[in-house]
Amino acid sequence: MKGDDGILQDGVILSFVNFILDKAKNGDPNCPRQRLYKSTTETKTMNNKMKSTTCGFRRLALLGALLLLGAINPAHAITPTVVVPNGNAMVEGNSNNGYPFDLGQAGLSSQRYQQVYAASQFSGGGLITQIVFRPDAFSGHAFTSTLSDIQIDLSTTSAGDDGLSSTYANNVGTDDTVVFARGPLTLSSAFTGPPNGPKDFDIIITLTTPFHYNPANGNLLMDVRNFGGGTTTFFDAAFTTGDGSSRLFNSDVNSGTGSTDTEALITGFVIVPEPNTAAILFVGGGTLLGWFGWCRRRQRH
Repeated sequence: MKGDDGILQDGVILSFVNFILDKAKNGDPNCPRQRLYKSTTETKTMNNKMKSTTCGFRRLALLGALLLLGAINPAHAITPTVVVPNGNAMVEGNSNNGYPFDLGQAGLSSQRYQQVYAASQFSGGGLITQIVFRPDAFSGHAFTSTLSDIQIDLSTTSAGDDGLSSTYANNVGTDDTVVFARGPLTLSSAFTGPPNGPKDFDIIITLTTPFHYNPANGNLLMDVRNFGGGTTTFFDAAFTTGDGSSRLFNSDVNSGTGSTDTEALITGFVIVPEPNTAAILFVGGGTLLGWFGWCRRRQRH
């Protein structure tokens, strides 16, 4: 993992690469799987050598493509692909809240928190690689904090944007995915932006596993389990019925039920179109080959 100097985070990129490669291995139509020749001892040896070389090239090519796609943004203020509620993309919310990350100020040691986002708020689908928030302009402040024990899941849910069940399990979709593996989560904000808001989206969560979301299949559910409490800042939030988002929360991470209301953190998502494997190899490979050529020319001089 790199530092906070704008360099891409290696572990997340490799997770993204492995995600695409798994799709290719498991039946992507752009990846031929049928043998075009009869196996012999000689051809098997050649085939193994080619597989090794191709595998290494494919991973390098995918890394090059990710650099061009911008699937992972550096750890500073960013412009999300979409903001939910849409109406608050450039407007300060009418509320603020610390759940589920700023539990210390409320005297809580744990929490399970679900927030639903209406599919109508998304103009298209793709791979969600980052979830971002912004501090509240009036109650927030600059901070850096490491929360000791966090897990985040995403899934496609049939629950309405103001219709979450008070039972957590009823809201979770069949494609439930752990997108931030349980462990420490470092969050920070420089508290930059207009004095009266909205502040910059610089509270960034980079997913350890990207999530493919298709709005045509239902609403999006974020499910946060905070096992260890912690203190951050107040986040910008909206408390408006029918704005495309609402929440379910409690004060015990192990509880099966909670309380619902229409308040919601104003949330940004970084989404990239799921890349065609063949196109990624072509674009990424070209990028890296050009870079290698430039490096070799520099060495000659």
